[in-house]
Amino acid sequence: MPSSLAPALAPGPTDPDPLRAGEELVAVRAGAFRLLVPMRHVERVLPAALPAARPSPEAAPPVVAVAGALVPVVFAGALLGPLPEARLAPEHQMVLLSGPGGRALLWVDAVEDVLAHVPAPRGPGGPLVAGYSDPARPLAVLDVPRLLALAALPRTDP
Repeated sequence: MPSSLAPALAPGPTDPDPLRAGEELVAVRAGAFRLLVPMRHVERVLPAALPAARPSPEAAPPVVAVAGALVPVVFAGALLGPLPEARLAPEHQMVLLSGPGGRALLWVDAVEDVLAHVPAPRGPGGPLVAGYSDPARPLAVLDVPRLLALAALPRTDP
């Protein structure tokens, strides 16, 4: 593995400010899945916009212009399970995320609610899970700094 990818894929949450009980989390839905995003990383929620591909020798993530800056788009459905393609609909929303690693848009079917974080035991999460909330029905909390680091990396897929 190239050393440039090691920090982004290191085990464990990467946010220097860990999740705290009672912290506000934004619940988002992508297909049948729900995911929580720490409110401190949410700049705003935007309506869906048609992403554009950047001309690049490497495969690059699609982008959307936000206030004059091109921001990479990450599809929540692709993070939550293998999808053959991203289905875009006009009622979908984009969550503008920000942190020390930059900015990215998280494309979701819907933004549903704001909930208080109730720590839950860590489950079988992947590299983009910062923790879990709600012991009665655990939901994964997105590791936003790691997502931002990965969205900023040049793609080398064939």
